[in-house]
Amino acid sequence: MRILTYLSSCIAVIFLIACSGGSSIKDITQSPYYWSPMEIDTTKLLSQKFFSKIHKNNLGSYVFANETIEREWEDEGKFVTTYDMSKMDEEPLFCRLFVNYNTGPAEIFKRFSVNPGIPRNAHLRYDYFVDSLQAEYYYNYKTSKEERGWESVRYPIFEPGVLEESDEEETEISIQQARICEALLKHQGYIKAKKDNSVLLGLKYSLADGSSGGGWAYKDTLEMAYGQVRLTNVKEGLEWISKIPKFKVPEAFEPDKKLEKEALELMKNYARNSGWKEKFKKAIKTSDYRIKRNKFSGVIEGRTITFALIAEWPDGSWTSQYFNTYQVHEGGNDFGSLSYHGTGDQHLIWGDAVDL
Repeated sequence: MRILTYLSSCIAVIFLIACSGGSSIKDITQSPYYWSPMEIDTTKLLSQKFFSKIHKNNLGSYVFANETIEREWEDEGKFVTTYDMSKMDEEPLFCRLFVNYNTGPAEIFKRFSVNPGIPRNAHLRYDYFVDSLQAEYYYNYKTSKEERGWESVRYPIFEPGVLEESDEEETEISIQQARICEALLKHQGYIKAKKDNSVLLGLKYSLADGSSGGGWAYKDTLEMAYGQVRLTNVKEGLEWISKIPKFKVPEAFEPDKKLEKEALELMKNYARNSGWKEKFKKAIKTSDYRIKRNKFSGVIEGRTITFALIAEWPDGSWTSQYFNTYQVHEGGNDFGSLSYHGTGDQHLIWGDAVDL
């Protein structure tokens, strides 16, 4: 009877684990896009000094948690490998990386660089991946003396405070958060096609030799840390990202269907003639009329209007870009047709946030 009870308990436990999908660690390692952790020979480190046990245990890795990760972190059981993006408005995600050589980039630079005598050429490179597809990279090519000495770096991945409609105290979005959001938005077409609504976000941190040849993308680099976290409910997360001012669809200053339709046709033709790859889908009138007068006589010559043009790209990403247009004054309250008058800023947006 006891054996029967024991077997029943084991079956129940196995059933519960199966229903829950197993641990988050299992989820991430079974992904075809998972990167195996870096193997580091600790006998060959440039320095044998460790700031803490967490640093020693995670050399060359990124670790993730739902709170700021201190250098003296003691409970590694609080690390997470999965993050639910539908909770971006209430739960943050932070990371910390630990340089694999256990010494600052400046020290590594002395052994790595073509021209080690110029420490200001020790640049830092951050790479961002979505399911191992490279989505973005960012160079910190104006590193301070302190940054060149850091053996460990922490920063937020997602913070609720950057959302415009959050109840939290307003927080300015960091460069790293912005780059991660951009990486996801660039691959929104790929993300929308995924049935499981999840991806592996990959992060890499490298030392770049600014004195080596070629453009920024081709500089000699030495990888110092990498890691991944599994993002679930990514589409819902992109909806939250679309509320961040930097990635928000512009609001109309004063809707004008007739002018917006004319602006859309104008920019479609302009894009086609210019060989642009994007396809404009919508125009939004985002400014009032700005009257232009002759500087000598004061006579009205025309007026300018700014429109935000929403476009879809071949890779499935969406952008919003500002364009200035001009209308010649034809007398009285009449103005001529719109003409192209200049290009403004462009930024990535979540396509499903666009009301076509």
